[in-house]
Amino acid sequence: MSISTDARELQPELVRLRHELHQEPETGLQLPRTQEKVLKALDGLPFEITLGKSTTSVTAVLRGNAPHASATKPTVLLRADMDGLPVQERTGVDFSSKIDGAMHACGHDLHTAMLAGAATLLAERRDQLAGDVVLMFQPGEEGWDGASHMIAEGVLDAAGRRADAAYGMHVFSGLEPHGRFCTKSGVMLSASDALTVTVLGAGGHGSAPHVAKDPVTAAAEMVTACRS
Repeated sequence: MSISTDARELQPELVRLRHELHQEPETGLQLPRTQEKVLKALDGLPFEITLGKSTTSVTAVLRGNAPHASATKPTVLLRADMDGLPVQERTGVDFSSKIDGAMHACGHDLHTAMLAGAATLLAERRDQLAGDVVLMFQPGEEGWDGASHMIAEGVLDAAGRRADAAYGMHVFSGLEPHGRFCTKSGVMLSASDALTVTVLGAGGHGSAPHVAKDPVTAAAEMVTACRS
């Protein structure tokens, strides 16, 4: 059986998991219901599991058993964020959020389900893996610095040696055709930042706008320039 064939067979189960996650979104660093669902998805698979101390993170290590593995086996980390956003859902879908004021509006329910699916596919091919795989189920991506908590607790060295590479994906619903993957060389989607600008001005009378210093007009021009 090919990976793609096995993945298609997993699809109904992963859709169910995604819907369950979507119905019970949690925000911040403490996601007990989400953690419970992840652990249930990993149950029975040959992973070494470590739970976060300061957060409800889940770290799972799969040891590759390929006979041709070298003494210094490579380690690859796969990461998915698990938290939702403080947004009221009004989509009307039959698996809408049941939690007032919280929603998976950024696709992290999909990311979590995707990594759970990868866990099953990789575990089934453990004897073909010439290295170890670390799964990083991260809470607190939406402004809570959850990655730093997991790094401080050793996720990068969970397999016994520092991960040689780390990978994550983000869904972009509606921005690309269905089934297309986009990437580039080097670092991608590694962080976000903020720029704060204060525009100072002075109001005036509508009959003499030329003697006023309208901050609204100046701010609008700045926004337009940034978008062009």
